[in-house]
Amino acid sequence: MVLIQTTHQSKPIEINQSAEKVIAFLLDVPTVAKCYPFVDSVVKVNANTYKWTMQERKVGSIQMKATHIAKYTKVNATTVQWENLAGGNMSSFGKYTVVSTGANKCTLAAEANIETDIEIPKLLVGFARTMGNREMTHTWNAFLESVKKTIETGSIVKIAPVEDVVKDEKFEGVRLKEEKRIENYNTMVSDYYDIVTETYQSGWGNHFHFAPFKTDTEPLETAVKRLEHSVADSARITKDSLVLDVGCGVGGPTLEICQYTGCRIRGLNINKKQVGIATQRAKDLGVADRASFDHGDAMKMPYPDNTFDVVTFFESTCHMPDKQAFIKECYRVLKPGGRMSGSEWLQCEKPTEKDIVQFIEPICAHHSVPHMGSLMSYRKMMENAGFYVHIAMDLTQEGNILRNWEVLDNKTINTFKALPKGSVDPTIEMMISGAIALSEGARAGAFVLGRFLSSKPNAAKL
Repeated sequence: MVLIQTTHQSKPIEINQSAEKVIAFLLDVPTVAKCYPFVDSVVKVNANTYKWTMQERKVGSIQMKATHIAKYTKVNATTVQWENLAGGNMSSFGKYTVVSTGANKCTLAAEANIETDIEIPKLLVGFARTMGNREMTHTWNAFLESVKKTIETGSIVKIAPVEDVVKDEKFEGVRLKEEKRIENYNTMVSDYYDIVTETYQSGWGNHFHFAPFKTDTEPLETAVKRLEHSVADSARITKDSLVLDVGCGVGGPTLEICQYTGCRIRGLNINKKQVGIATQRAKDLGVADRASFDHGDAMKMPYPDNTFDVVTFFESTCHMPDKQAFIKECYRVLKPGGRMSGSEWLQCEKPTEKDIVQFIEPICAHHSVPHMGSLMSYRKMMENAGFYVHIAMDLTQEGNILRNWEVLDNKTINTFKALPKGSVDPTIEMMISGAIALSEGARAGAFVLGRFLSSKPNAAKL
């Protein structure tokens, strides 16, 4: 069992009614409940105490009918609180604050906390916490607006919460077909990261890439930072280097390399939301004078020729439909003698039809990847662009990559696959289906993590 805790603290909303009448309304719990989304019933247990039964919900493989018992008390002239009592399968506690702002005018704010013990696959814990907080925000915003309108109009109003899940039919139609992914890669990739960034940060932190593990107990953070340091060291990045990190995400590797080497570094990203997050993180870490972030397309870089000493990438070129164009752009923006160093998602050299159908295509569809290259295809593209290739290797030579998906045990996979279509929150379905495809593809040898290092000659070829 895992304890999932969700919280919400609302901003005050203005209500055109006296504070006394709003307090009285909040103490009329059965009527208040009619404004709350997802309520099945509210029954009085005894004085000021009520049992709430919520509608049955399904999120991922979680299916439950939540109940809780709470006692409501007017603490003072401005506060109504509710405390949780034993007897339900979840707990809820918090308070309303009502402040008079004039004749028949007041503000209403709420602090709410919910705790639920549920049996949940390990992979879903981070997702469930993140999405629980997001759903609670949407639910309470809708609930308080419903309370406001109910009090002001004298009639029950129930506003539906905003749905924060993947239901964009255009996005879904694009990501599920390779030709559409290639044609619409720009908006598809940006839309994908708009959807998953917050959950990625909750589940994996700020470093959106995999790594080989040296031991069975090495933490994920240690493994990914070790890979980032290896990429930096092999490219000979120093405090005097000017570096470009392509597909920088929220700046995890970018800022780690900046702090590790003391270099000046720019991150390039096709997603504006992530550029904003990375920029703020640089300020928070005190390295904004050395690390900055740009919005742009890595196949059409917004930089002059011969600008950078090093270009790095961490599992970002897979999102690019024309990988040769990207590599040529790296060659163009690198100074003579500059290095390109990074890691990437790859398919095996000669995938069978089964490999493509069972592993490669699902990986691409669920992660907004137009298509994947192989170790040899990347080596050839680098050589065609003019690079000397020093490293083109399978990262299994450096450690155990399967530990990246150790949270996916067979029970979790089989349970998820057995769920009826449409019974799973679409965001979770997309992310877990993608993780399963990666895990099974890696185990079958169809999916590979590659590591590359190449250099631009000191003098242009004649």
